[in-house]
Parts: sequence; C-alpha cells; structure tokens
Amino acid sequence: MPELYLIAADAALRTAIAEQLKLTSLGDFNLRENINLPTEPGEGAFILCDAALIGRNTGKIFGAWAGAEKKIKIFMLGENGEESELIAESFPKPLRLGHLMARLQFHAQASRAKGAPLAFGHFRLEPALRQITNTESGLVVRLTEKEAGLLEYLARSDTPIAREELLAMIWGYDGRIDTHTLETHIYRLRRKLDPVGETGALIVAEGGAYRLARESAGAAS
Repeated sequence: MPELYLIAADAALRTAIAEQLKLTSLGDFNLRENINLPTEPGEGAFILCDAALIGRNTGKIFGAWAGAEKKIKIFMLGENGEESELIAESFPKPLRLGHLMARLQFHAQASRAKGAPLAFGHFRLEPALRQITNTESGLVVRLTEKEAGLLEYLARSDTPIAREELLAMIWGYDGRIDTHTLETHIYRLRRKLDPVGETGALIVAEGGAYRLARESAGAAS
C-alpha cells in the first residue's frame, strides 16, 4: 500500500484534508499525519507538505530524495517560490479542497496506470510514449503531454466525462473559469486522429461532456 504523508503544523488543516482523503479513491493510501518530513519515504509515496512549514529550504530538504527513483511526488500546500524536480504541483492558499482532491486523484491514477497501453476502436494509445497508433493503417501519431493525458483519461472511462472534470483533472483548472483550452485540444486531437474525416468524430460531445467513440476499450495486449 503506498504511503501518503500529510505534513502540516496546523492540526485543523490536517484534519480537514484527512477527512476529504477518506472520501476519495485515495483512501487506499496509508495516511501518515505529522509535522515532520519523513527521512526515507517509501516507493511511490505522495507527500503533501505545507510550504509555510519549510520556508524556502525546499532544495536542501528535498535534495536527498532527488534521483532516488522511488517515484515520490510532492505537493506543496501554498507556494514558497522554490523549485524541485520532485514537486508535482503547488496549490495556492486558501486551499480549495475539492480541487486539491481532484488533482491528487489524477496523479494517483497516473501512478497506478504507469502509462499502460489502451485500445479503443482501431487505435492503440501508449501514454508513456505520448503516441497513438492506428492499428488498421499502422500510422503512428505523436501527442503532446496534455493530449496524451486527455485521451488516457477519456479511454479509462465507460461514461461521458463532464467538461468541468476534464479541466480539473488534466489542467488543474476550476471548471467555472472561461477558457477554450479543452475545446482547442479536442479540435487538435480530432484533426490528428482523423485528418481527412473518414471515420467521423472520435471524441464525441454530449451535453457538456465528452467520451470516445469506440468499438471496445481496455488494456491492450
């Protein structure tokens, strides 16, 4: 079972986050609440760390973990202006717990999947390689990081996914903001996957939600 460290001096903050974690798919993490950073976090550990607790010593504190190949992910609660290759994302204060949970679940899903290939229709998606192959023509299409993430998220769902959820999970946006980022990416993906319009819309819009048009989906062999 992977470990999730919740490092914050504010007991009320730890309690609020811990209660939300238990209501999500992150409940299968081994939650460890503390005010001190772990000396040797385990393989695949998630570390939620209050930026106010460590000040601007990020590089020194996290330096020992860099390159450890344990796939540790650190999430900063607040911002301190420092950078580290281990920091997956930072969340400004005041925290929006719903947004924080959505992003943590996205990262957890990505860690569990480990970029495993997926099949839908006559396409084979390889998220780790950021590419998709048309199994009928053999054509390989390169994808951007966001394109691969968007397709993978859609491919793992059997039901349409709301625009707001996609914006939160892939871009970390509040779904209420006015942006055409999602629509632009879907337009570009449609052009990449079906440049001459032979097979119709492969990404289908349904009442503010999106799904893949596919004959079948699942892990590719």
